[in-house]
Amino acid sequence: MFSLLFYTVNNLLLLFWAAIFCFRKPDKIKNIVFLMIAFSQLFLIMAFRNKIGYDFNMYAVGFRNMASVGFSNINYKDWEYGFTILTKIIGLIPGIDYDMYMVILSVIAIVPTAIFIYKNSKMPWVSTILYVNMFMYFMSMNFLRQMIAISILFLAWECMKKKRFILFALLIIAASFFHQTILIMLPVYFLVKMKPGIKELIMYGFILLWFYSASTNAIELVTSFYHEEYSESIFVKEGVSLIYAILPIIIAACAFILTKTKTIDLTSENKYLINLSLIGAIMMLTMSKHSIIERFSYYFIPFMILLVPLIYKSLKRRGVKYKFESGTVIDLTSKKSKMVISLCFLAGILLLSYLHFYFGLLENAHGVEKYQSWVKWFYAG
Repeated sequence: MFSLLFYTVNNLLLLFWAAIFCFRKPDKIKNIVFLMIAFSQLFLIMAFRNKIGYDFNMYAVGFRNMASVGFSNINYKDWEYGFTILTKIIGLIPGIDYDMYMVILSVIAIVPTAIFIYKNSKMPWVSTILYVNMFMYFMSMNFLRQMIAISILFLAWECMKKKRFILFALLIIAASFFHQTILIMLPVYFLVKMKPGIKELIMYGFILLWFYSASTNAIELVTSFYHEEYSESIFVKEGVSLIYAILPIIIAACAFILTKTKTIDLTSENKYLINLSLIGAIMMLTMSKHSIIERFSYYFIPFMILLVPLIYKSLKRRGVKYKFESGTVIDLTSKKSKMVISLCFLAGILLLSYLHFYFGLLENAHGVEKYQSWVKWFYAG
């Protein structure tokens, strides 16, 4: 019960800071102040946590083992070399224990995310709330190796936008030394160049159909020689609730429709955001059959949290106008119509995101339900 209240207060504070700095006439300075306050708040919760995250104990034991061995052996379980080397380097710092190790990793999680949102989001307060509500924040407290890989992905996004594939590939390869699943972004680099259209949607539909009909055999084949520990596990045999796919599907569908009505400018960057969000929505659909796919979905959620403000701003600026073949015309381009549909879209997305958040919290997503801290003046219970 306390944790539910604890996370609710956190959410309300984020809305409070947004109301003060961003609701009325937001500008660059106000956005910076909001992000500094909001992410400082999120940092304190993340950095001072204790036994939060299903993988907490695994990483605690791993830190102690790796720090004690030194560099005579950089192999540890199936962990990637980049993460083990980083852990060993941190372990060399005098007086570092596991609690301070988590503080350092929290900096690696929080600072790149705040910068990513500041540089790329048209509404940083919206992206920050979605970062929390769509479990990117909780993921960063649980999947520590993947969290670092995603922080490097934020740098790679700049290369994708500027069409610098070689530098993009080098960053993705570097990120794979922290979590190999990020290598999926190499073929994705070429997929996102496609113009969102019916042909693309049909292609993704066939992929989804194939996955549901043949995925079990394909995953079992892969896990027979790669990450054998997942073979026959519940991560392969069982999926997660379809409820987690609802919000991503709605975001991707709205973006797809609004490109057809020419509400959204189809610049290269916008095209990439829409395609990345669509792929992410498909990932979150497929993880309803195999929960292991959740790992891949987190590489696409950051782009969904950028797409929502883009959709809102496009609706507010242009509204919606579309003429059907039958001659029927939808015209929502008056000043009042644009204001109403943009606000309804934003309010609907935020409401769904909170439902998404609390549903996951009640399911104890990422093992964060019962918050506790190692700091005496912080709650620990």
